[in-house]
Amino acid sequence: MRLEAAYSCCRDLVRQSGSSFYHGMRLLPRSKRLAMYAIYAWSRLADDAVDLGEHEVPESALNDIAQLLDRALASGYVDDPHPIAVALGDTIRKYQLPEECFRNLLDGMLMDLHPQPFATFDDLLGYCRKAAGTVGQLCLEIFGYQDDEARDLAIDLGIAMQLTNILRDLGEDLDRGRVYLPVEDVERFGYSLEALSRRQHSDAFRSLMAEETMRANAYYERASRLLGLVDRDARLSLAMLYHVYHRLLQRIEREDYDVFSQRIRVSTREKLWMAISLFWHRQKGPAEGDKILAKLPR
Repeated sequence: MRLEAAYSCCRDLVRQSGSSFYHGMRLLPRSKRLAMYAIYAWSRLADDAVDLGEHEVPESALNDIAQLLDRALASGYVDDPHPIAVALGDTIRKYQLPEECFRNLLDGMLMDLHPQPFATFDDLLGYCRKAAGTVGQLCLEIFGYQDDEARDLAIDLGIAMQLTNILRDLGEDLDRGRVYLPVEDVERFGYSLEALSRRQHSDAFRSLMAEETMRANAYYERASRLLGLVDRDARLSLAMLYHVYHRLLQRIEREDYDVFSQRIRVSTREKLWMAISLFWHRQKGPAEGDKILAKLPR
């Protein structure tokens, strides 16, 4: 398969997914944008294998995704019939992406297939580093950076975004038999896993959610320094991803943590408006782009 066609397939998959990432990726220069499409397309296949329940043996489906990674890493990747193997293989080599990050991401998804309660917040962080911190590391290598501090901050941003997803998707995860809230925190605020299973939106639940939101905000606060450390041509894309997810967390808080009766979201219209605003300022020059970054709430 031709390389250009392989990347086009990845782009189409990202666009059809409706992910917030798509609008942010479009703010990148072409080479970096295509690389992000390839990474997201592969990780999306893995995520769907775990979450959609379309496979009688999800472990087998996830193993297929691991084999797809093996094919991308193999020397003959360019002749592979699967477009994601071709595009991902090219991206891995072009940006020298560490294989370990992909393997850790698969380990995190395997934890989703065999959910076990997290006793403490530190236990939850271990999962978040695998499920999302690794994605932050991969994105950073594509964005480009000069300061080594950026590596830790990229992991922090991945954790912040994963915590946001966890708080938003409590109900959906319950349907899949997954509970990500630390048991220690649940009990400390006088809530219970039984109450959670009944989706009780009580004062205890709101206090628990406020605590986890505060923790996620602390990771966003630390990760905000990353915006000035990545290469200039990637800053607006990173700002888009950062602020869409941070706004989602703020919206969860504003809705009084009512995540059971509705799916809290940032609308496509809002995402498009943010992307257009960022793109417009970038067209006016690097200095203007930095100004709009400074104005966005952190």
